[in-house]
Amino acid sequence: ERLEKQRKRQQDLDEQIVEARRSVDEAEERQRLRRELDANDDLIASKQNMLDYKHDRRRRIDSDISGPHLPEMSSSSARKARAPVNPKDAQVMQRIHYGRSVVRHEQLFKIEGLSWLPSCLEQEERECTTCEPFRVVQDDETSTYILVFSPITGSLQHKRYEDVHTDFEMIDEDTTGTLALVRTESHYGTNLDTQFFVQAASGEFKQWGKRSRVAVPAIPWAEGLRCWVGGPDLAAKSKGVFGLPFAELLTSEWVQGDTITFKCVIEELPMAAHPEDEQIRIAQALTENVERPKLVEVPPPTITDDLLAMLIGGWQSDITIEVVHGEEAEPVRFTAHASLLSQRSAVFAAALAHGMRESQTRTITVSDVPPIVLKALLYFLYTDDFEQVDKALREGGLAEVADHRHAQLQALLAAAHKYQVLRLLRWVEAQLCSGLSIEVASSFLALAHTYEAAQLETHCLNFIKAHMAQVCARADFGSLSHACLVKLNMHCAGVDPATGTCNKRKRGVE
Repeated sequence: ERLEKQRKRQQDLDEQIVEARRSVDEAEERQRLRRELDANDDLIASKQNMLDYKHDRRRRIDSDISGPHLPEMSSSSARKARAPVNPKDAQVMQRIHYGRSVVRHEQLFKIEGLSWLPSCLEQEERECTTCEPFRVVQDDETSTYILVFSPITGSLQHKRYEDVHTDFEMIDEDTTGTLALVRTESHYGTNLDTQFFVQAASGEFKQWGKRSRVAVPAIPWAEGLRCWVGGPDLAAKSKGVFGLPFAELLTSEWVQGDTITFKCVIEELPMAAHPEDEQIRIAQALTENVERPKLVEVPPPTITDDLLAMLIGGWQSDITIEVVHGEEAEPVRFTAHASLLSQRSAVFAAALAHGMRESQTRTITVSDVPPIVLKALLYFLYTDDFEQVDKALREGGLAEVADHRHAQLQALLAAAHKYQVLRLLRWVEAQLCSGLSIEVASSFLALAHTYEAAQLETHCLNFIKAHMAQVCARADFGSLSHACLVKLNMHCAGVDPATGTCNKRKRGVE
């Protein structure tokens, strides 16, 4: 009986093996068909690109932009196309512009878990990692690029990975470096201006290598496709980020939280044609009439200077603002004009309304705004000019010192909030955002929360999240209010503190 069971078991296994072989054969056939479909898709895409190129070439020929039979500049048709010239005005300007079509693009490339990268690349059997392809000139497929990073400054040939980046494979084997910008395979030429930067612990980006401007030549149709490659250390003898070996890079100021961030600034002037098809013409010519000298010279506007002179000189003023800031400080007085203050600030308008004490005494006492800050506020109310605000702050001395400048701006933010001067409030927010750093991130967040500066608050939350370890180590972080900490926790969890709406995408959802 036991022998019979074993025979039956062997028979069942033989049948399962036959069925498994059949399943493997069917899976291999399905895989072969998928590859055949992929090849057909590539062929269709290639033919579609050629068709699009032909359509675009036909359009350019019909518009006399390109083609083998363009009109000569001296022909009668060209003369008729010129703008009419007033016979009384013989001044005609001809301008030729070579940079009108330049497109500028900034691309950030952040690598997290940097210390794990070498071992992960070893598992992937390649020497470098890449970002996703991005496009500089949006309507030009040849203006597609990737950034490539090699921690061991090895080959920049990245292994084909899940059928992506297949248009960036034609790279010279001898090309080695740490970071490189790679242009997609193309026969068309282009003009490129590139700069590379690395983010420091302060959040500022420092330039790595020299700025480079190159003319990428077109490749003859009979030759194979190639990629253009450029980078800050491709030609340098000392490889690595600022010449640092990878081990030293991990402990440098360029790596925070095992993360490094690069920035590539690209300016591109693409070639719309191939030199084997037609003559390349880049310049844009324009003929225009030069404006004749004016018969009467009209002077520039002076209302800003006039209103500021009224404030400074106190001409026909009808209100006094007395600033008492500090227990032992002497009062500082400013003369102003009630009608203008009321028009520019709803708070001043309410204070000077009928029945209020200030409307009778014609004096407004201010104790919570430093004199130099109130002066800057008045300069803005009278001129609506931010240069005048800066001028007033500089007259307070030490404005060029960062700490003193930040203190002035914080006080000005409070004043703009108090007197409901929204345009000035937003300008101060922008100034503080540009000076955001690890040292001031906590204090700026508290300030933004107190004075409802939503945009400054968002920038502070983003900055603190990106530099959490450094900011949390500072003493001023511990003094943040409960409300600020709640907002920070919500932001880190992907929830908008203002609306309570989740900003994070679900996993697997693009």
